[in-house]
Amino acid sequence: MIKSRALAENTKDFAEKFPALLYKPLGKTGFTVSACGFGAYRIDFRVKEHFEALEYAISSGINLIDTSANYSDGGSEVLIGNVLEQMINNGKLLREEIVIVSKGGYIQGKNLAAAKKMKEDGVGYRDVTEYAENIWHCIHPDFLRDQITLSLERMKLETIDVYLLHNPEYFLDSPLAKDLELDVLRHEYYSRIKKAFTYLEEEVKAGRISYYGISSNSFVKSSDDPVFTSLKNCVDASNQISEDNNFYVVELPLNLYEKGAITHKNQVGDTFNVLEYAYESELGVLVNRPLNALGAEGLTRLADFPVNDELAKLDETQIIAEINLLDLMEEEFLKEHLESLELSDKNKEAVTNFMKAGQLLKENWKGFGTIESFNDLKKQYLIPRVNFALTTLISSKGLTDEMKEKLDKIAKQTNKLMSIMDSLYGLLANVNNKKLHVKLNTVVDAADANSFSELSLSQKAILFINSLKEVSCTLVGMRQQKYVDDVTGALKAGALIDAHEKFLEI
Repeated sequence: MIKSRALAENTKDFAEKFPALLYKPLGKTGFTVSACGFGAYRIDFRVKEHFEALEYAISSGINLIDTSANYSDGGSEVLIGNVLEQMINNGKLLREEIVIVSKGGYIQGKNLAAAKKMKEDGVGYRDVTEYAENIWHCIHPDFLRDQITLSLERMKLETIDVYLLHNPEYFLDSPLAKDLELDVLRHEYYSRIKKAFTYLEEEVKAGRISYYGISSNSFVKSSDDPVFTSLKNCVDASNQISEDNNFYVVELPLNLYEKGAITHKNQVGDTFNVLEYAYESELGVLVNRPLNALGAEGLTRLADFPVNDELAKLDETQIIAEINLLDLMEEEFLKEHLESLELSDKNKEAVTNFMKAGQLLKENWKGFGTIESFNDLKKQYLIPRVNFALTTLISSKGLTDEMKEKLDKIAKQTNKLMSIMDSLYGLLANVNNKKLHVKLNTVVDAADANSFSELSLSQKAILFINSLKEVSCTLVGMRQQKYVDDVTGALKAGALIDAHEKFLEI
């Protein structure tokens, strides 16, 4: 177990090692944190690149890590524990220098399987929101107790520095909510939050957490939205427990397109926005999704995309020829060799269905719409299926050298087409993003930040958020070392003058 916890003086000492980077106070916790934190949403201990990226981020000056029990079904927390343990044991880091934020509330994956079994056995958790078949939610003390225990074990920690209730508004949007009047629903909602806070105060006294709070996407909604979460009501609930309570941190979404945290006056009779009220309450504010804007047309990635100029120059005839080549290679391999390999009927069927990248691209390559849509399909559907087919075939009995050579060519052609699609849709995204670049460069005086116009789009988007005095830390996914470099570049740019006004001009 990693002893101790984050301490104010040590986090300040850590910041002084990196004078070129921007650090800010985390509300009234006393912690000094890097203005960008390591968002651990999609990291997993099974991926070496993620381990190296987190170690690199800490070594580069990042001293806040944000995770949750449900990220990678616990795999995110395991990786964090492994990195901290190695760096501390090697004398590269003091536990007291780094702020660990984790969250609880979602019941998914292994948690969901266990919760369903408990329910069948008549000993299930209380106050569970059965939101959908594959997602339940709960902030009852019994569930939080188990989640904190598991999180501490996975991260090998004695204490979690900040523990957040994770999107409790699921209750407001659940099937149960449809059967209740809004006033009744909201009364029950804040009663559940107060009950959770009361329990979390016990965890603070026990030393398993230092501070607590809420991460909610609905802090930024209009006050008349049925799913709105009032920060004032949460602060009131904590004060009813004790004026000396430990409700110190909130987390919410904000980016260049989703500006509800600034534009919606939704607190204290709609006289303050949530950032203003959090600042007046001396709460630390963590911002999530700074680069992933959700709108009516789906996800927009606020970043520049790498483009291979040679591939981007290919005309439609050349692209179709490359796709047809892959389709032919896959079709011929299945026709000539599948039956001669020793595969189960189930695996034969899977390989037949999955080795269809060429066919899928032939039918859809013009219709992916955006780079974000293509990346989602590639990561969640196309690549996993292709990898399964190739891995199954390569490991099967009866595979000859000739077959291996053909599979290698199929893999290379698949990768080439992925690069073509990346460049094609990346180029389209960059063309659209150029308008945003121009707008941002117009809004920001060149003297406001170090070479602002030369920053990447992601750096500009991060800098806008970091420059708000109410925001303590912007959480950014940094699964690769190049993303860490991009983030630290933004931290070296300083802060914009009159950031709030500039945000409203975009």
